Amino acid sequence: MTKKRTSEVLSKNQLKAVEALISYDTVADAALAAGLARDTLYRYLKNSVFDGELKKAKRIMVDQAVLSLQRSCKDAAAALADICKDKDSPPSARVSAAREILGQTMKALEVESIEERLKALEDRLNLN
Repeated sequence: MTKKRTSEVLSKNQLKAVEALISYDTVADAALAAGLARDTLYRYLKNSVFDGELKKAKRIMVDQAVLSLQRSCKDAAAALADICKDKDSPPSARVSAAREILGQTMKALEVESIEERLKALEDRLNLN
């Protein structure tokens, strides 16, 4: 996580543990990074409040990653379009790019259609 977290429910050591657990692959590495005993982290992990805060931190991290990917979508689409249009690209690359563009476009249209139908159903249910 990029921002330092504060908490009314976790101690400073527990906050360090949360940061370390989302940053390192193993509990042992996280404990070392946080300057805490491995057994302490395992004890924290058994605490439901700590577990809830850890899950929140993970969700924030995933949300940030998704946002980063979404920011790259325009560039990715442009790259596919460039490959598709480039007469000097190998035919297989152009076909793959075209297939991906068409496939993703169809998926987006399907999702949009499902969302519209779901909204209409929800509106009908809310009227009753």
